[in-house]
Amino acid sequence: MSGDDHCFGRSVQYKYAPGHPGRWVTSYQRGVNRFSHGMHRTVSVCVALVLWVLTVQETVGDIPVDETEHEQLLSVVPCIRRLCEKYFRSERAMKGSLAIINIKPDASTFQQHILRSFNEDPRHELGVMVKDASRPHWNASHVTEKAKNYLMLIADSSALAAPIRQLRRLPTWNPLAQVVVLFTAELTPLVFEIEVRNVLQELFDNSVLNVNVMVQRYNTSVLEVWTWFPYESGGCADNIDRLRLVDECEYVFQEAEPDRNIRAAWVFRERHYFSDYGPKIPKYYNYCPLKVSTSIWEPFVVGNASHIEKGLEVLMLDAITARMRLVPVFSVIESALTTARITADNQTGLYADVLQRRTDLMVGGLHENPISRKLLSATIPYYQDDLTWCVPTARHAPKWLNVFIIFNVWTWLIAIGIIFAAAGLLYRFNYVERSYRVNYTWMLLQSLAFSLSVYAHYWPRRVSIRLFLIGYMFYGLHWNAAYHSFLISVLTRPRYEPQISTIPQAIEAGFGFVGAENTLGHFDKPDANSRHIATHYQVCKNLDECLGRLRLERTVAIAMSRAHSSNSRAIGEAELYCFPKVENIYTYSVSMLAKKDFHLLPKINELIRRISESGLLSKWQKESEKIRIDQEEDDGSGGCGEKSGEGQTILRLDHIEGAFYLGAAGLILALIAFIGEVLYYRAKRRYRWRDNLLDRYLL
Repeated sequence: MSGDDHCFGRSVQYKYAPGHPGRWVTSYQRGVNRFSHGMHRTVSVCVALVLWVLTVQETVGDIPVDETEHEQLLSVVPCIRRLCEKYFRSERAMKGSLAIINIKPDASTFQQHILRSFNEDPRHELGVMVKDASRPHWNASHVTEKAKNYLMLIADSSALAAPIRQLRRLPTWNPLAQVVVLFTAELTPLVFEIEVRNVLQELFDNSVLNVNVMVQRYNTSVLEVWTWFPYESGGCADNIDRLRLVDECEYVFQEAEPDRNIRAAWVFRERHYFSDYGPKIPKYYNYCPLKVSTSIWEPFVVGNASHIEKGLEVLMLDAITARMRLVPVFSVIESALTTARITADNQTGLYADVLQRRTDLMVGGLHENPISRKLLSATIPYYQDDLTWCVPTARHAPKWLNVFIIFNVWTWLIAIGIIFAAAGLLYRFNYVERSYRVNYTWMLLQSLAFSLSVYAHYWPRRVSIRLFLIGYMFYGLHWNAAYHSFLISVLTRPRYEPQISTIPQAIEAGFGFVGAENTLGHFDKPDANSRHIATHYQVCKNLDECLGRLRLERTVAIAMSRAHSSNSRAIGEAELYCFPKVENIYTYSVSMLAKKDFHLLPKINELIRRISESGLLSKWQKESEKIRIDQEEDDGSGGCGEKSGEGQTILRLDHIEGAFYLGAAGLILALIAFIGEVLYYRAKRRYRWRDNLLDRYLL
């Protein structure tokens, strides 16, 4: 059985190989000397091939130099090149892609042969850069593109740790890249599986799963490729269960067969098993557990130490795990850890669970910092929060002034002046008419009654006086309406003392400053305000308990997340005031923190992006705010008891106590005036004083 194909741009033939059941042989119509020039397929390599050579002895590829074995070893080089082109395929070709090759000056013939096979490609799709793994790497911070492929040449599994350490320090490190590990020595059947498993485990410990290990079959020229599938048969990528053979390749000379019109040529004999297995990182994950560490931090995570109820990040994780077919498993972090100074301690620090691989993710309104960037990986941000100062809300202003603060001082002075002036005019009008005898005090009361639209006894006969009174009554009508309208507004809208809203105001008022220990570092600045805060700063191990202090203490400011302060169950939103955004300590983006190079992170980021773009996050946030409002209404909290269950404002005695004070003041003045009049009258009779101008106003 045979057939033609144009795979990779070459004319090839397929022929069944006798004696090898299930094996297909591809015969190329070119000789071995034209192998390098006969490949016209475009190999898409996005960034890099990394060839590592670690052990060089007086051998060829760590195999004692024997002519027959030497030739046998070099015969696998074409298969290495061919399979690398297969694994390193990209969706688009990039001319001039970089191949980083680490070859020592005394590299073996076998290793140099591999280097030459890549370097002498007439298409020059790869730029070659030679490195030495035993020497410190130069500063590569200017390189921003992530590597897509790695090729590592090692003698045994123990030699793999050094190149991985160097690779991880480079900015091009990409744990999701395709990695090919080639053993430069033949492995006996006794040690073969142990070495391959050790290599896969070493890379798995560094979060690298896309690994293919090339091994030359013992005493043959056949190149085998072995790997593992993390989620095969319901697995959860927690250990390497079974090794799988995915490719076989042998480069042999085929004799001519004139009767079948086949010329002598070097051919590849290959067998592929990839179709028998699924992808390394599948779309769905067998409902494996996704272990999550979290602190109780509203509105992101709501609940208690024994039960997680809801929250923005909890709802987000529920949506993500449902899509990926994972099961979220939460563990609650002690509140003392979340407020302590952040360190790189992998035993007791905040990140200990993730660093020790006990959990996969951390949530709870977290954000990146210099330490987390070195130790962990973060998802894309999905929420913006800020750290600010929260203080008690300003107290209600004294309510007895409600009657007087309707108008400012000048308005009151003008209104009072009009009353006295109108009283003087009325007194003069009455004197001209000589209708009946009254004093100025009586006319002052008449004027006050007119200004308040209250009935008063006065019967002027002159038209001019009546016209004046008509105008004065219209003035009183408008004044009375304005007074009552503003009075209702003042009574139903509580007034407050000046609110502390800036750091200088808080310092001047003698406030104390409280917050988490990990916040103290933000005040290590030379300005006076920062020095004052750092001097008077008190560490709080439980921020919710410290928030509760705002109910009792009037001179304390707490460094707090703005989102948490408005959603915390420890205190009502109306009981604290957080400074404006211009007074923020700092602003940050909230994200989830994952173990370094977590292989599920790209998929999680994709789903987070889709959730944010769909508006689900905003919807969940509004629902969370609505739940809080409903709870406050159920609790009957309506502005210190000023609202009824239906939201109506109920006026209490203290709202109008100013009127009682004013009435009391009037009674006291009346009593004093009465006593004064009695004393004056008795003195006048006793001493027989003559009538004077004072009598006309008082008696």
